[in-house]
Amino acid sequence: MRFIYSRVSTVEQNAIQQTDYLIKHYPHDEVFEDKFSGKTMEREQFQKMLTKLRSSDTVICYDVSRLGRNTVDVLTFCKEMTDRGIKIIIHTLGGMDITSSAGNMVLTMMAGIAEMQRTEMLEKQRIGIDRAQKEGKFKGKQVSKESFEEYDKVNELITMGMSANKALGLVGMNRSKFYRLKKLKEESQ
Repeated sequence: MRFIYSRVSTVEQNAIQQTDYLIKHYPHDEVFEDKFSGKTMEREQFQKMLTKLRSSDTVICYDVSRLGRNTVDVLTFCKEMTDRGIKIIIHTLGGMDITSSAGNMVLTMMAGIAEMQRTEMLEKQRIGIDRAQKEGKFKGKQVSKESFEEYDKVNELITMGMSANKALGLVGMNRSKFYRLKKLKEESQ
């Protein structure tokens, strides 16, 4: 079987253009699309695709960076696929199978470049945020009114005698978010 895998980094982005392009160029059986950062391999559709892969299958991806932005993770993934007899075709490398010996050499360099690009992007973002903070234009991620309302509900349930775990579960809030909101509320008072 042949699987197309497309990925964009955020939910605001759209993988359709990438997917449509690959569909036009490669025969395939199934498509998987993620809207998630490439810094981790723990992506829903990526993991779902992994469960379907069998020996002699092929994964088709637009670019090495779409597999991931962490060199070690990408190289480990490709090694695992090679060991399982699964090919990985990268369109931007002329349709090269990066599980081949020549492809592996190119992959190592391209995975390093993908990670470097992510690091540079984060550095530029940090510089921009620092400048905006100095100019008083950046206040960080703002917490929604709804989040504070959920915090108040959890607090109220705890005050009424409910355990923190049960109150958090009932409202659907995790512990770290609760304590982050608690700290913000205390700082604002």
